[in-house]
Amino acid sequence: MDPFDATYVELDSAVRAGRVDAVDVAHEVGASAAALGVPLHEVLDRVERSFDGLEPSFAMVRGVAVAWAETSRALQLETSCEDPLTQLSSLPHLRSTLDGLYRGAVRDDTTVADRHGLVVVELPRREQNALESTLHAVDVSVALRTAFPGDEVIAQLSPRRFCVLAERDRLDQPTLNLVTVLLRRTFESPPPRVWLELLPPDAQDVTWVLDALTG
Repeated sequence: MDPFDATYVELDSAVRAGRVDAVDVAHEVGASAAALGVPLHEVLDRVERSFDGLEPSFAMVRGVAVAWAETSRALQLETSCEDPLTQLSSLPHLRSTLDGLYRGAVRDDTTVADRHGLVVVELPRREQNALESTLHAVDVSVALRTAFPGDEVIAQLSPRRFCVLAERDRLDQPTLNLVTVLLRRTFESPPPRVWLELLPPDAQDVTWVLDALTG
C-alpha cells in the first residue's frame, strides 16, 4: 500500500468514526497525493467517497487542497530554477550558481569573495498564511528586481528571507539604500532588514553561510 492509499484509508476511518483529527488526516492525504503526482481532482473525488454520499465539510476540502498545493509547489521548486509565481530563484539554483563561481575562481586564480556578495532581506516576523506569504514574496521580488535589473540571481531563502547574488560593484550603499526605500513603500512597520552578507573565501564554507541564512 503506497502512502496515499494508507492516508486515504486513515481518512476514511476518521470520517466514519467522527474523529476530531479528520481534518489533520485530510491534510496528510493532500500532501502524500501531491508527492506521488496524484491529480487534485482525483484526490477530491476519493475524499468525497469517504463521506458516503454526504457533502464534505469546507475545512476538509480546504485542508486537502492547501496541502496538495503546498507540497506540489515545494516539489516544483526542487526541480526548477525559478518559482513561476514569484519569479524568484530557488535555493538549489542559488547553490548551483555559487558552485559555478567558486569553480571558476579556482580556474582563474581569483577570489569569489572579492568579486561577489549577497544582499539579504529579512521580513518582520508575523503570522501569515500561505497566500499572504506568496504575496509578500512577490512584493520583495518586484523591489529587488527594480534595484537589480540585470542578470543577478534573486532567490528566496526561507519564507521570510531573500537574497541577491551580485557583483561587488553593484553592492554599493546607494543601491542598498534604494532596496530599503523600495521595500518600505510596501512594508511600512516594522520595516524589513537589509544587509550585505560577505561570501567566504573557500567554497566549502558557503554551505555554512547559506544554512545560517535559511535557518
